This record gives sequence, C-alpha cells and structure tokens, in this order.
Amino acid sequence: MFALYAAHQPLVLVTDAKQADQLPGLKIDRCIDPSETSGWYTAQHPVILDDRPAQVSYTSGTEGQPKGILLTYRNLGYTTERIIDVMRMTADIREYVGVPATFSFGMARYRAVSAVGGRAYLPPRGFDPLELARMLSAGEVNALSAVPTLLRLLLADPALIGAAGKALRWMEIGSQHMTADEKRGIRAMFPNALIVQHYGLTEASRSTFLQISEVPDHLLDSVGHPVGDGEIALAPDGRIRIRGPQVARSRIDADGLHDLTDAEGWLQTNDLGHLQDGYLFFDGRADDLINCGGQKVVPDQLEERIRARIGEAAPIAVAKVPDAQRGDGILVAVVGQAIKTEKLKTAAAAALQDMGIAAGSALHVMTVDALPVTGTGKVQRRKLAEMFAEQQLAEPVKATKGSDKISDVFSLFQFEFPGQEIQPDDTFESLGGDSLHYIQFSLSFERHFGALPDEWEKLSTTDLQHHVEKSDKSTWRSLETVTLTRAFFMICIIGLHAGAFSYSSNWGAAYFLYILAGYSVARFQLPEIIRSGSVKTLWGTIIALAIPTVLMDAVLELVSRNFELPSLLLISNYQVPATITGSSFYFIEIFIQMMLFTIVMLSIPQVRAAFQRSPLASSLAYFALIVAVDMVIEANFDGDYNFHRTPWHYGWCFALGMVIASAKDLRAQILVFVLCVTWVPYYFGLTSAAAYITVAGALVIFVRTIPVPSQVKIAVSEIAGTSMFIYLTHYPAMALVGKAFGQEMPWTGFFVAILAGIAASRVYLWLERKVLQLVHRRSQAVRGDAITN
Repeated sequence: MFALYAAHQPLVLVTDAKQADQLPGLKIDRCIDPSETSGWYTAQHPVILDDRPAQVSYTSGTEGQPKGILLTYRNLGYTTERIIDVMRMTADIREYVGVPATFSFGMARYRAVSAVGGRAYLPPRGFDPLELARMLSAGEVNALSAVPTLLRLLLADPALIGAAGKALRWMEIGSQHMTADEKRGIRAMFPNALIVQHYGLTEASRSTFLQISEVPDHLLDSVGHPVGDGEIALAPDGRIRIRGPQVARSRIDADGLHDLTDAEGWLQTNDLGHLQDGYLFFDGRADDLINCGGQKVVPDQLEERIRARIGEAAPIAVAKVPDAQRGDGILVAVVGQAIKTEKLKTAAAAALQDMGIAAGSALHVMTVDALPVTGTGKVQRRKLAEMFAEQQLAEPVKATKGSDKISDVFSLFQFEFPGQEIQPDDTFESLGGDSLHYIQFSLSFERHFGALPDEWEKLSTTDLQHHVEKSDKSTWRSLETVTLTRAFFMICIIGLHAGAFSYSSNWGAAYFLYILAGYSVARFQLPEIIRSGSVKTLWGTIIALAIPTVLMDAVLELVSRNFELPSLLLISNYQVPATITGSSFYFIEIFIQMMLFTIVMLSIPQVRAAFQRSPLASSLAYFALIVAVDMVIEANFDGDYNFHRTPWHYGWCFALGMVIASAKDLRAQILVFVLCVTWVPYYFGLTSAAAYITVAGALVIFVRTIPVPSQVKIAVSEIAGTSMFIYLTHYPAMALVGKAFGQEMPWTGFFVAILAGIAASRVYLWLERKVLQLVHRRSQAVRGDAITN
C-alpha cells in the first residue's frame, strides 16, 4: 500500500479477489494479495498532502449496501497528522494493532505509526487478549488500537491484562459507542496510557477526539471536540454536520462520482448529536432512532440502561420494529440463552419506564444465534428487524377460539380488550381504557377474582395476577366516589325525565357528569397520552360514544320516520330545540365535541410537555381559558336559542374535572376545593344545583373510596358503567311503558328505563366483542395466507 501511495497509484482495499470484481464504478487493474498477513511493520513513510485520488474506501454498511468513498492524499495525510498531534506519538511507539489493516481505522494506525518512525504489530489471529498481555509484560508493545467491542472482552475479565496494563503508553479507540463507565474501566485498566477515542465516518475520519485519560468525568459520555481545521455543527433536525480537510468530497458508484458535501463544504451525516461546552455528544443514528408513540429512544442508550439493570456485559442489541399503535416498537435481541427472556424483558421495561416510556405490547424480546455485525463489529440493527419480521411470519398462526372463558387475569384482559394483542406488562391505561370501561372491567375482575388493589389501572397483568394469588376473599369492596356520583346523577336525570321525582329545581346533574368526563380523561388517558405522544386513546373513546349513539338515533328515525341529518352527524345540539321532530342526544354530542377539542389541544407537543411538567397548573390554565372563551362568545353571541347546548358553555365542567384529577396531595386538594366552593356558587348562584355539585366535588376530591358490601358495589357500578346506554334508551323505554299501560307510570318508567339501559349495554358489548373477535380471526387468516404464500 505504501508503495502505491508513493507512486500516486489509487487503490481500494478488499477482503479477496472476488470482492474486487463486484465494486461498481471502479476498474481494477490488478489485485495484490500480500504474502505476509502478520508480524511487525517497521518501514517509515512520510505523510503525503495533495488533492489527487489516493484510495476508495467502503463504508461498513450498517444499514444497506456499503458505499464507495473517494479519499484524497490530503484527506488521509491531514488525518494522520491530527492523530500524531493529539496522541503525542513518538518514534518509541510499538503498537499492537487490534483491528484488521483492511479497515480504515486499522490502516490509519499503520500510516500514523509509520510516519513517526515507530513499529506496528499485526497479530496473526486478530485481537488476542492473552497475546496482548504477554507482549505488554515483555515490553514488546506499548500501544494498542482497538474498537469497543474488543475492549469489552477485557472489561469482562480484567485479570486477562492485570498488572501488564501499566506498561501501555498509547491507545486509540474506534468510534463505536462506549458508556462513561466503560471508559472509566479502560482508564483504570491502563493507568499510564494516553487514551484517545475518536468520532468519525469513512467520509470524515477522526472528526473529533476525546482524551479519555485526561478529560473530566462529566465529559466521558461525549465523543470529544474537533481539532485543527476541522469543524462540527448541528443541522436543525439535530444531525451532525462536518467540515474540514479530512472530509471526502465524492462517493463513487456505477454512475460515476457524486458530491458528498454542499456548496459550503459541509458533510451532512445521518448521526444525531448535541453540543455542550464545545464537546460533541453522540445520540445515535437517525435511521436507528426509535419513535415509540412520539417519544424518542436511542438504541445505544437503552442498551446501556438494560445492561446496568442486568449487571453484566450482556450480548444484547436494540432495534426498531413496526408497531401499529405506536409507530415504532422496540426489539431487544439477545444471543442464545445468555439471559432468560423474561428477565431481559423485565429489565427492558423498567429501563424504558425510567425514560418515561410505557412500551407495553410494543416491547419485544428475541433470541438469536449471533448478532449481525459489520466487519468492525457494529450491530446491523436493520437486519435484526428483518430477522424479527421473519420470525413473526414463521410462527404458527394462533387460532382464536372465540371462547369467553375467563380463567386468570390475562384471559380477562383478552376478554375485555378483544382484537388487541395483550402482553404480560400491559396495563389498563396502556391499552387505552377509559372511565366507563374502568367500571365494567373492575366489575368483571371482582366478580371473578375478588377485590382490586388501589390504582390497579396502573398495574400490569402480571402484577394483578400476583395480587389475585395472595389476596383475601373479603365480601366487602372499595367503591370509588367517582363511580358513586356517576350513578347518583344518572339516577337523578332519569327520575326527573320519568316524572318520578325532581332532585333539584334548577338541575345540575349534567354539569357534574361533564366534570366526571374531564376527570376520566386526566386520570385514565392523559398519562398514556403523555407517555406515548399519541391521542389514539381519545379517538377510541369518541368511537365508543359515537357508534351506539348513531345506531340508536338511526333506529329511532326509522321507527318514527323522522329523518334528521344533524342528529346522525352528532351536531343537533346547535339546532333550535323546537325544530327537532325526532331524537337528539345532545348530551353525548357535546361530550364528543369537547373530546375533539381535547384531541387538538393534546396533539400539540408543547401542551403535552406542559401537562407532563405540571398537570395541576396546566389544568388550571385550561380551566381559565375555557371560562374566558365562554364569556367572550356569550357576550357576542346569544346562546339562549338552543338553551346553551354548546361545548364552550359546558367546557368549564370538563376542565374542572381535569383540575380535580390533577390534585394529588392535600395542599392541591384544598386549592381545588376552594376553586369549587367559589366558582360553582358564582356560576349557579346559591341554588340546590350549586350545593349538589359542590358536595359531590368535595367527595371526589377528598374521599377516593368508601367500603361497601360487594352487592352494593355491583348495583351501583352497573348503573354507573351502563350510564351511556341508560341515557340513550331511557326515553324510548318510558314511552313503551306509557303505551303498555295507557298512561304515564313515572316510577315504573323509571325502573324500566334503568333496566333497559343495562340490558342494552350487555347486548351491545356482546355484539361488539363478537365483531372484534371476527375481525381478529380474519386478520389472522390473512396473515396465515401470507405465510403460506
């Protein structure tokens, strides 16, 4: 190679003659196979600095096919001079080159050692820790070049080097990711060495240098800073840009040469990073970055956190895989049986939780015979994702039996969330449960397994199963005040409409049910929205409200032959009530419109971030905004025509519910209670409606649960859990009672309306479950056909 450099004859490094015949865009004159592949190299060659082509190097190809990079003598020579300067190399250097000479890192070491008149040793079997230790002890070598993958072999067993490490004077480490702890370990193993790590690419070798042996601990996570004429900058999207004499200008393929840099000489990399005090911190490759529900995961950082939890140098790698719900799923691959998959998945889930991510069913663990890597040891994450996809297709398609038998907590989750793939670490929250489903789920759980623990909605299926196995079987249950007040105010509405009783001369029940709606969003859905960055769970609630409402309205319109499009479009609340000849479920229409506004609001990253930092302050700000909007609209627009059946009129209730749910400690609860006892009487005046809402609000704020006999909880929860269907069916049910008896029967109509709503809910949920199971079976059948094909 040095002879070709001296003759200014361009060259390319290949592994064998076969590869030389497969290089696009190059015409190979001859292929030289060196007779010596190991031993000492002692010849001295000066640095060449001119702009003629020197060699074509191929990238390691971590993602896709390798690219041919055309390097000039100036590219190579400038880099060589920077290595010598930064490492303070002298002619005394005797280096054990632990990477192949055919790699750009390895060949650069031979150029630098040769330029200073030192000696370089090419080991016959590649990097051999025992050989290295022997040669260090004998004084034969005093320098080392290696990539982090090889150095981890030494970190796993420091005794391999032992006291011989004190003899090392120089070390250069390749540009793969290393943790600060690993760097500290290497520094301790070689206490007298000047240790340098570089960051660079084939296109821009040694663009930054980090002197591990001298830098303060807080900078060990960085990859150093540029030296000489080299420059580092960041693009607006966080990608690293490089400029300087070391940067190649062209790449080569079958179509010829192509520019690598822009008009100003900047090379745009596909690496992400950030700068701090002039030091560059590598944040992973942009195409490796995992976007799990809007939250970014850098594979290297997750691997580091997992290894810290497992407590060993685990042979693992992280990659992104497709996920229908969150965009990107997270795959953790492990070699063989080095770690039990359940242990690894638990560690990965906990590491992600520390990063604020509840991956749930988006987290996967896969065992492999070996991690796919490049020749320099870099993991090929895309190949891991391809292996995972092939493994998924190769698995036999599981038949869905359609059985509703519930034998354990896992099967209950499968029953309650038909059509979804349930994982052991899924929770009610992560699966998108809302307040009505919360009540239905808790009823079903306690019917099968006994009392639920506090905040069960945050516990995984595995944790809930453990609870079942060790809990007692008391007949008393904890009834949430949210459930109690929902049932109470629904009874009040039905009693009023049936003419059985009047709970208040100025009502107020609907207002409090909207408060509970906002409470539900903040308690059950907002945490998952913040964690995932997705508002999909709110869309699920809208669908769950809209489908039965539209179906019920369509049936009533067909029976009465009064066809009204606004009701089917769920916007009849804006009509003049006297002009509506058919049905109008304005309460649900307003609720859906509030949810749509909430979706828009929480789709804004800055708003989600504000709610994550301070849920209470953000909810109070939302409350103030809605009140202000309502006042402005009411001042300029007369809402009396439709009895103020608008989302902005009731919006403060929804926002107040979010405020109540955000009050987690006594101080916050007192603050929210003061808001209730001042705002509600101001809004309603000193009326019974204000009293009902204030007392119910205080109950929800200060009293989470009350103990009741199990039968009482079942009765109250049935009414609360089916409240939407009771609302949808109560007028038709009461009308049928009147026709049957030939006169109004208030109390009979009241009880029939309650029972009819419960029955309608059961029928609808049964049909919904069957449809979702059918859809799931069809999708599995399609998958089975794909596998067969």
